[in-house]
Amino acid sequence: MKLKTVEVKNVLRCEELFDNLNSRSAIVEGIGLVHGPSGFGKTTTMTWLFNQDHVDAIYVRCRATDTPSSLLTKIAFEMGLEPKYPLGRMVDDIVERMRYKELSLFVDEVDYVIGSARIMESLRDIYDLTQQPVLLIGMDQIARRISHRKQLFNRISEWIEFQPADFEDVALFADELLENEIRLEEDLLDAVQRKANGEVRRILSALEKIERKAIAADRDKISLDDVDIREIFLDSRRR
Repeated sequence: MKLKTVEVKNVLRCEELFDNLNSRSAIVEGIGLVHGPSGFGKTTTMTWLFNQDHVDAIYVRCRATDTPSSLLTKIAFEMGLEPKYPLGRMVDDIVERMRYKELSLFVDEVDYVIGSARIMESLRDIYDLTQQPVLLIGMDQIARRISHRKQLFNRISEWIEFQPADFEDVALFADELLENEIRLEEDLLDAVQRKANGEVRRILSALEKIERKAIAADRDKISLDDVDIREIFLDSRRR
């Protein structure tokens, strides 16, 4: 399969979110929230967005072991800064660089640090002092958890909950990713969408298996009658 990001509905919505944050008026807050279940393509989408030529941003991924010091150090490193202590001085340097270069901040896997008041308040401080867009990315429960941090939650002006891929999304994945101009009939596309419950990770895994079968059979068109859909999804059930 081709290695590319397909601009399905969730991807287009993230582009719009980022554009809205950057074009907002001075009275509108600039924190965005992107959330949804695992396997729906959040990290892939946000990494793709981060790498677009028109996006000036830094990207950090939280870990379960992160502390205020470790996360701020990662942000500083991504900006090319030498981490300095105490932490307040590091925040000052980050703020100065973000404001000077007009950088946005992407924070992925924020679920890992939502329980740390110091980390979340540090992110709020960075936003308040720069007014540059900050995008928080997390799992499906992050919206509920972050709502308890009122000062941070009230600064979120744009949010997206990733939705399951629908039939049109699956068809677009197949059209843009499959090699050798392989085409899938509608009955097979529909079966893949329903069997995967719209989960992008499982959809892409299924499409790759179908592509291998089509290539092995030297077929450029394949329908539901040509594959065992239970076999296609057998591996992705074993978690």
